[in-house]
Amino acid sequence: MAFVNYPGGRFVLKRNESATVKMGPFLNSDGDVVTGLTINQSDVQLSKNDAAFAQKNDSSAATDLGNGWYDVSLNNNDANTQGNLLIFINVSGCLPVWRYIEVDASSEPL
Repeated sequence: MAFVNYPGGRFVLKRNESATVKMGPFLNSDGDVVTGLTINQSDVQLSKNDAAFAQKNDSSAATDLGNGWYDVSLNNNDANTQGNLLIFINVSGCLPVWRYIEVDASSEPL
């Protein structure tokens, strides 16, 4: 499993490679950090190249890192489409959190 590279401020993931993505911070409507959330597979919605949203393929729940941040695991099926990948999470009691990632099909190291 790889961690997402951030060259030049971009979020880049190799196509067909599993990864762990940090998502957050999760905040309530007052702007306070929310910890201890249960973020299940079905809470993590993906849009590949602006297609309709669907839950991530990886079956794991997110891992609480503290301070409103969570690790979200993606498998190779989640990153099987070159181009933009939008990760969107909306759980009860929090404002939505999202992240755009570029999925790169290049065989060159990132």
